[in-house]
Amino acid sequence: MARHLSATIPLLLAAVLLASCTPGGTPPAAESTAATGTPSPDSTASATPSPAPTTTAPEPPPTTLKAAVPAPPEKLAANRASLYCPKGATTRCRSYADMAGYFDDLLAVLTPMFDEQYGVANRPAAFNYVAAGLTGPTPCVQDDGTPDAYTSTDHSYCSADRAIYTGQDALWVLYNGVGLAAPAVAYAHEWGHHIQTFMQVEEPETPAENAVLEKQADCVAGAWAQHAAQAGNLNYPADLGDLNAVMAAVAPPDPGEEAIPVAERVAAFQLGYTGGLPGCNSFLPETPILAG
Repeated sequence: MARHLSATIPLLLAAVLLASCTPGGTPPAAESTAATGTPSPDSTASATPSPAPTTTAPEPPPTTLKAAVPAPPEKLAANRASLYCPKGATTRCRSYADMAGYFDDLLAVLTPMFDEQYGVANRPAAFNYVAAGLTGPTPCVQDDGTPDAYTSTDHSYCSADRAIYTGQDALWVLYNGVGLAAPAVAYAHEWGHHIQTFMQVEEPETPAENAVLEKQADCVAGAWAQHAAQAGNLNYPADLGDLNAVMAAVAPPDPGEEAIPVAERVAAFQLGYTGGLPGCNSFLPETPILAG
């Protein structure tokens, strides 16, 4: 079974999209422009009506995935104030249309710990940004053998190609709907699944085994938070906001799956924050993800 763990939040996404109303802060819809006729000098109210308004066709969705890269230090420094924004905030925060650029900044605060502990060569094979309207198959497969698809509402890791897929809408939900460091915590969680893959942690075969892997990934996210706080890239705990809400939004269960209690996930995150990556070995001591 491929480790392809979705973090789609459709109900929260709908709520965020309905509530967001700032310029550039909502998902774009097809826009129309009226091309009204220009009346002649002797036009009157009874004159021939102006031509019917014309509608500009919406731009087609992108056709390829965007491979994101960590922003250079100077760009991150210039955009640091908008990295962690409160839920629903607009002042000094990014818009929906800015999610691709924001994603580059997000990677810049995530990669230092993982590069330091595992090396640049062991990064995920790709940091894929899925723009709104884009969908396609991944090398991972579902239980029925059909390809698992990436969409703009997806936030997941595929073990078959060792890539993380981050959708524009999923990122916006975390950034604007949950807020603060939620997007970073979610991405560190998915990176945790990548670590499990290249450290050869076995794929789960039961819900109980899957819960252990999910909590270990939460622990990895906590270890990232510890490293980021020590490096000055995170103000702990202020930048985490409501940790219960954050952990509930990170990798929620797929339909039909039983949710892991939020309290257990928060405890796993806090274990990583206090014990670092070595502390996360306690979930599967027979297959340590980091010696130490």
